[in-house]
Amino acid sequence: MLKITRRTLAGLLLAALAFSASSLSPSESALVSEITENTLKGHVSFLASDALEGRDTPSKGLDVAGEYIAAQFRRFGLQPAGDDGYFQTAPYVLVTQPMETFELTVESGGATYKAPKDRVMVSGSGAVNLSGVPAVKVDLSAEGSGLPSKESVTGKAVILLTGNQRGRAIMQKREALLAMDPAIVVSTGFTFRTRQTLKEAAAGTAKRAPVVTISDQDFSKVAAELADGAKVSASIQAPVEKPVTLRNVIATLPGSDPELKQTYVLLTAHYDHIGVNPSGESDRINNGANDDASGVATVLSLAEAFSKTPHRPKRTLVFMTYFGEEKGLFGSRYYAKHPVFPLVQTVANLNFEHMGRTDDNEGPREGKLTASGFDYTTLGQALTDAGKATGIHAWMDDKNSDAFFARSDNQALADAGVPAITVAVAWIFPDYHRVGDHWEKLNYPNMEKEVRTCAVAVSRVADNPEAPKWNESSPKVASYVKAWQQLHGTH
Repeated sequence: MLKITRRTLAGLLLAALAFSASSLSPSESALVSEITENTLKGHVSFLASDALEGRDTPSKGLDVAGEYIAAQFRRFGLQPAGDDGYFQTAPYVLVTQPMETFELTVESGGATYKAPKDRVMVSGSGAVNLSGVPAVKVDLSAEGSGLPSKESVTGKAVILLTGNQRGRAIMQKREALLAMDPAIVVSTGFTFRTRQTLKEAAAGTAKRAPVVTISDQDFSKVAAELADGAKVSASIQAPVEKPVTLRNVIATLPGSDPELKQTYVLLTAHYDHIGVNPSGESDRINNGANDDASGVATVLSLAEAFSKTPHRPKRTLVFMTYFGEEKGLFGSRYYAKHPVFPLVQTVANLNFEHMGRTDDNEGPREGKLTASGFDYTTLGQALTDAGKATGIHAWMDDKNSDAFFARSDNQALADAGVPAITVAVAWIFPDYHRVGDHWEKLNYPNMEKEVRTCAVAVSRVADNPEAPKWNESSPKVASYVKAWQQLHGTH
């Protein structure tokens, strides 16, 4: 009879752990075999076709994309999880800003800066006519920077510097600044081509100061070097508002474990893009193949694979595609405010973006997989271990992993305390937010391997009794750890 010593048992356990991290189990092999490059190509080529006209929010093309996604969920036999079948309906107001008579000037140090209409985005609730309003600079570009006193802001024109700060913290500071009743806020930052913005219908119509965001290096210089005695003048028409109904598309695969099935792993992507350019020659459709038809194809392929294989994950999988990411993460923020499944029981969110292109501006990405906030949670390690089993190198992109954390739909769930990341292959590629982002340019054989890696990671997270965690040793996640503690009532 073979005698198993404590040392031998420990060795066997270590070997088993090493094997599990670097090879596929039979059920995992069956799972990944359902994910093919042709299936991915089929989804992307339809969603990114000219017929859908760039899937702007809102638009007919976006509605068609939503119906296509719901039809796939029906085909897979997944359970609908919306208030209208597979759709979570969201009442919004489409706000269109007329720009015919728009003018804004900043007088500083004897020079006058005039804002170019094509580099401006305006949000507000009424017409504004200002002449020579004293300007005060507020610099929130540094992390942890504080707000000025109310007395220094009320009735003034605030010149706001935000730098690269994004996410919940900077939004809360901007809202606090608006509550101090400035006459206008003129901010540096990124602007969209569209003159339309969205607001949740429940937000009401209380009058507030307009926020004018200008993406112009000349203005950034003026703002940074604002002189004493600077003044702002502005003429802004009142916006035109129209009620619209927008839709997240949600389906579930119930878990197999009596207890763990009451916990949820969210697999998400945004199905909108930026629509059609208002002017230009030849092609004006921003097809959005890699951004983010590739992410939607990933969610659909994962949904099909998990629905077909005999092994049912212990936790419930939620497959969801969001509207309005390109307008400002609206769909994910709506879900975080109106969750279908309790956030306290939501253990992880893997969001997918830019999954098909390998020609990243920083270098080739074939055979590589990364994520925003790669080391923020234990999900990064889950990707690393899955990659060892599938031949994909999951890695921390020192330049972009942290920078993109606040720029994708993972942010809304992270703000609520849920461990959440966005998985990607290439962050910025040559046709990013341009008309050349066509389906033919994706590397589908590589995408097949990447999505199979994600399937393995998801399967292991969903079967593990231990839920993913925030990396509490990192100061970068302190606010998310605090949110998690508040969510779970431990702080």
